[in-house]
Amino acid sequence: MNMALLEICCYSMECALTAQRNGADRIELCAAPKEGGLTPSLGVLRSVREHITIPVHPIIRPRGGDFYYTDGEFAAMLEDIRLVRELGFPGLVTGVLTVDGDVDMSRMEKIMA
Repeated sequence: MNMALLEICCYSMECALTAQRNGADRIELCAAPKEGGLTPSLGVLRSVREHITIPVHPIIRPRGGDFYYTDGEFAAMLEDIRLVRELGFPGLVTGVLTVDGDVDMSRMEKIMA
């Protein structure tokens, strides 16, 4: 039987260390909890990558609110994704919707490429 993974959402390096120390299987790394979770800073990403040994999936989200992004916001997301991949994270968390609230498959395909 497959056991469920314990994924902990962390908003700081200290939280990530605590989660790892207490048996988390994976961490979703975010910033700005009051905004619902935004992309962590490059410094936090580097620090977590250096000190955490369990899988970490950073969130890629440039702002709070809806998940319909302008072209400029989407370009920034692609740059953040490039950096997350370059740093060697095994995965990431994101989502992009159309103005009508449907999954933006075209943009999601670009993210997954």
